[in-house]
Amino acid sequence: MTTSGDFTNKVVIITGASSGLGQATAILFAKKGASVVLCGRDEDRLKSSIAQCVEASGGHASRFTSVIGDITKPEVRQATVDKAVETFQKLDILVANAGVVYPENGIENTTEAMFDAMFDTNVKAVFFLIKTAVPYLEKSGGNIINVSSNSSTVLIRGRSVYPMTKATVDHMTRCLALDLAPKGIRVNAVNPSYFPTRMRRHYGGNVEEIAQRGLEMESPKHPLYGKCVTAEAIADTIAFLASDAAKFVTGQCNIVDGARQFLGCY
Repeated sequence: MTTSGDFTNKVVIITGASSGLGQATAILFAKKGASVVLCGRDEDRLKSSIAQCVEASGGHASRFTSVIGDITKPEVRQATVDKAVETFQKLDILVANAGVVYPENGIENTTEAMFDAMFDTNVKAVFFLIKTAVPYLEKSGGNIINVSSNSSTVLIRGRSVYPMTKATVDHMTRCLALDLAPKGIRVNAVNPSYFPTRMRRHYGGNVEEIAQRGLEMESPKHPLYGKCVTAEAIADTIAFLASDAAKFVTGQCNIVDGARQFLGCY
């Protein structure tokens, strides 16, 4: 049995693990005893994530490895799953976290390149990464957590494509939960509200300044605690869903937003 506090001898893949939620989730699993394959595009940031995982684990460097590359590429998806199986001989948990967002500024200003980039990363890559992992998750009785967004149901002024991708992830989660249930594989999602992330790096300007402005604008709109959700709080929910404490939970999109959804549009 794996409680939400112990993942000893469990093997986890986390995409988008070089910063933000992916990094926080990797560090949490490291603290809880898991072996982790971190996937990301930024080699230096990925090295930093691994160093923090090793520290969080108490110095167990052999429990962590990485794959550098763009998860939209089939060869990177295959390499990520292969790395887990070759290094740790199995795969128990897949956290599909990597995502992108572009400043659409209304349909008139949304390009096909933006559309394709968001659907390729946020939807297509997730679906086919899961497909690659299924044979190994079936062997382990493992599970999948997709990182979605509360924007799948809460409207964002001037944006349609990014929320569309996350609504697709939600329904993908439900469909795959039914499809993979006979194999003993659970599939769930987490749907956070705004939190600081490098995902908005395509907006132009300083990423940290953009994140700070977002915090200042959004924090008062969160009824619970009057502040935005944190990456660490979302990671806690991911760990719960990945654990045997949630062994009968599948096909669920779990909103983690301090009741932000009830205040309407962004």
